[in-house]
Amino acid sequence: MKFKSILLAASVATGVAATSYAGPTISAGKESKATTVVETPCFGDHEWQVDLFGQYSVGEGPSQVGLFRDHGWGGGIGLNYFFSRNIGLGVDAAWLYAKEADIAGETSGGDSRIIHNFSGSLIFRAPIDGSCLAPYVYVGGGCHVDGDQWASAHAGAGVEWRIRPQKFGVFLDGRWTYLGDRYGHDDLNFASARLGFRFVF
Repeated sequence: MKFKSILLAASVATGVAATSYAGPTISAGKESKATTVVETPCFGDHEWQVDLFGQYSVGEGPSQVGLFRDHGWGGGIGLNYFFSRNIGLGVDAAWLYAKEADIAGETSGGDSRIIHNFSGSLIFRAPIDGSCLAPYVYVGGGCHVDGDQWASAHAGAGVEWRIRPQKFGVFLDGRWTYLGDRYGHDDLNFASARLGFRFVF
């Protein structure tokens, strides 16, 4: 009798255990979705740019360039608008501190003065988004004031590197400026280099 009671209790326990265990539990987690990250191009299709730069200009010779003698140091500001990734327009103003030139054969004594330079350019750039670099070339014209007024044409080339895409970059370029023939000096010209920061909006 005791054996039957034990057997009956074991059967009941097994049945309870069988009904309470229905197999392995499978947790249905949240469905994972693939997230596509869209990278921002370094250079936009439409950009406003503000430039702050330092400038060095040189043209050797006893009557060099008609504007100044030997070397000019200074800096300036610029404003550019790109209406496509490749084509833009720019204006800039620069102020150079330099020695006076020998104008019209009259020796100036080498006094230094500030030369005011204003110019506008058509710019063509070729962005390389993979490295955030953009080589560019530009042509344009301008005016220069150092007591006398001079009209000019210029052409140049440079490269820009975007530190932050469509926000901030640095640039380096060179420019050749042609002042024409004045005071019998024949084909007056000078070369300049600019290094600066570019803020993009």
